[in-house]
Amino acid sequence: MQTATHAPLRVLIVDDSRAIQAIIQRVLQTAGLGPLLVELAMDGEQALRLVSSFEPDLVISDWHMPKVGGLEMLQTLRQIGRHEIKVGFVTTETAARHLDQARSNGALFVINKPFKDEDLLREVQKALAERLAELQAPPGPPPALQSVEALSHLIKSFLHDIPFRLIAAPGQQLSELKLPHNLAMYVAAGHKSPHALGVLDVNCCCILGGGGAQMQPAPVRAAMQAGVPTAEMMKFADQFMHSAAGLLLKSKDSPEVALKVANLMSKPFEKMSVLMERGNGRSDYRLSVPGYGEGRLAFVRV
Repeated sequence: MQTATHAPLRVLIVDDSRAIQAIIQRVLQTAGLGPLLVELAMDGEQALRLVSSFEPDLVISDWHMPKVGGLEMLQTLRQIGRHEIKVGFVTTETAARHLDQARSNGALFVINKPFKDEDLLREVQKALAERLAELQAPPGPPPALQSVEALSHLIKSFLHDIPFRLIAAPGQQLSELKLPHNLAMYVAAGHKSPHALGVLDVNCCCILGGGGAQMQPAPVRAAMQAGVPTAEMMKFADQFMHSAAGLLLKSKDSPEVALKVANLMSKPFEKMSVLMERGNGRSDYRLSVPGYGEGRLAFVRV
């Protein structure tokens, strides 16, 4: 049976000096922070391209760089709604008005070059305190789905060129998913009892359905506001739930899993709520599409 592991820390280092990149990377990799993935960028422009694919927990950036500097990169992140990405600076910049700009845009720390390893490590540990606590906790049961990357790939196949963000939402409550719900039951071949349940809230049905049909934002937002997805939206939402069967985790010797039934439910499904509270193999997400809005979805093993 597959077992769960904690997702590694993801840190993006942005500096036009390869030497500084190497120093910061060494400090992090030798600090015993736990599983760690590091990406490098030479300037803010390259960093902004990496953000959507790498999804860093923390960006450590220089200030003065060619093309796009550190402050402009931070401001752009906030302007496009990426408020959850933590940013800190390692820089030669000392002007108080500039550093105040950084902090007003949400920078968590500013360390001046040359710096001491322990000063950088202390600030990184403060910035990532919640993630570090998560890494130190015993891993929970395996999630229902293979990975956020696999789910993102499936969503992209429905939305085509429409940009989106898929955000892990561990611990979300069923009550946070807007009614009605598109509830799916999955079974393993040769078995009658459910293998897993999946749910899209009405906003997610409208987003995936509207994106699948390549609708303009206005009718999608109208359907979300009314809480009534169109028949065409539901056709694509049901197709999505059917395709998600291929992402469900199974033991290595178990048969294939398939969608048995999907229904639009006007009331919360009590068993889904109980299973989510039990927390046995959950995968919870928020799906955000500029112009459309945000929806929620969840899968849980039975």
